[in-house]
Amino acid sequence: MRLLALTKEKTMATQTELKHILLDQIHEPDASLREVDRTLEEYVGLVESIRLKGILNAISVREIKDPDTGELIYGLVDGLQRFNAAKDVGLETIPCQVTLLKDAEVLEAQIMANVHKIETKPVAYSKALLELLSSNPLLTRSELASRLAKTTTWISERLGLLKLTEKVGALVDEDKIGLSNAYALAKLPPEEQLNFIDRAMTMTPQQFAPTVNGRVKELRDAKRKGKDAAPEEFQPISILRTRKELVAEMENPQAGPMLCAEVRPKSVTDAFALAVKWALNMDPQSVAVQRAKDEERKATRRREKEKSKLERMKKRADEAAKKVTELKEQAEAAEKGEVSKKASAADIAAASK
Repeated sequence: MRLLALTKEKTMATQTELKHILLDQIHEPDASLREVDRTLEEYVGLVESIRLKGILNAISVREIKDPDTGELIYGLVDGLQRFNAAKDVGLETIPCQVTLLKDAEVLEAQIMANVHKIETKPVAYSKALLELLSSNPLLTRSELASRLAKTTTWISERLGLLKLTEKVGALVDEDKIGLSNAYALAKLPPEEQLNFIDRAMTMTPQQFAPTVNGRVKELRDAKRKGKDAAPEEFQPISILRTRKELVAEMENPQAGPMLCAEVRPKSVTDAFALAVKWALNMDPQSVAVQRAKDEERKATRRREKEKSKLERMKKRADEAAKKVTELKEQAEAAEKGEVSKKASAADIAAASK
């Protein structure tokens, strides 16, 4: 008789059992939310992780009967990627939560499992990596990368996210700035990052990375020469308008006539080029709006820097005043102690006469 379970734990509240089940006794469902793609980096990393650490999270299965033999087998409910990765690694058994589900409930259970899955935010993940390295001083980045089945470049990029300002980090965690652009943004000093937020949110990585690298080079060259880098110049960003805006303009032209009246294109070619620029928010009016926002952003940044400077000055002044008060109190206490000593000496002298 084949071994069905190595360990077994029953939970009455959820009516599930934890078992280690032979992989060849588990059948994949006819329908699943996400097919297995063995070419994806995430899947390759999962296989390597299982090879090194084994299965850390049990998959979900249900008891079914083989229609041909009537033998008791198991149908996979949740964990298709882990199940296939375990097979690719060559495992014989896999930890499973065995639950009671009907055929019609399987897909619903898959959806529920994925809907309520809480993903770790990128910056929080980076903090955890740093904590792991800090708690084990002998663990190198290369060793950590090997344990996680990742490259050292991946580890460095992830840890680089900790260089982002709090505001930028929040945008990354909210998925408003993609990871590729966040990695590039982290190369800039904190005071420069805010100047690139809009572009980080709208440019593709292929556009954004060279833009940031150019600014990094400017800052590095200025530092080498012992000078301050010139302020970052305004550059309009091409942002494609929404389909709703484009359809509205097609059905009821408003922007086109106003732009033509302002720019006065000399030919059909010029008019068409102007229309394309408007669609990309690169026409004169759109650029003027972007410039105004850029100037307001820079003005806000200057106000924030001035406010921070005043707060630092006030903090230093408060600390100095507190120190003066402490020294004064110490001097007064020392003076009272000296007076007390003199009084005691006088009392002793008077008593001895």
